[in-house]
Amino acid sequence: MKKRDFKAFHAAKCSKTRKDQKMQIFYSELNNRGYEPDRFCLRLWDMTMPDWISKDLRADLVDALRGFDEDMALEIADNLIDCWSGLGLHVTGIGHVDELLGRLYMRILSCANNKGIVLEYKL
Repeated sequence: MKKRDFKAFHAAKCSKTRKDQKMQIFYSELNNRGYEPDRFCLRLWDMTMPDWISKDLRADLVDALRGFDEDMALEIADNLIDCWSGLGLHVTGIGHVDELLGRLYMRILSCANNKGIVLEYKL
């Protein structure tokens, strides 16, 4: 944040009228603006994703790669492959990435369980 922006932010934050203002919600449609999932990762998933992964989960997995650079997308893709392959669960040490992975791991494991697939991990 630039210094002048910080001053304006601070002034607005401290304003007495700010308490009476209602927050607005802004929607920006970014799906069609170049934030495509990494194509290499998608090809890798095409070769490795098991048939028991549901269509809804497949779509959410693809969406999960949007906005990440090639290196992080590949890290996420590899970690999810290890999950559905039964090799293991990874964490990255980056909070928001680990939260994303955790939610996707749970959905993958739930999908496997619903289809009678047993994936067991040692703690």
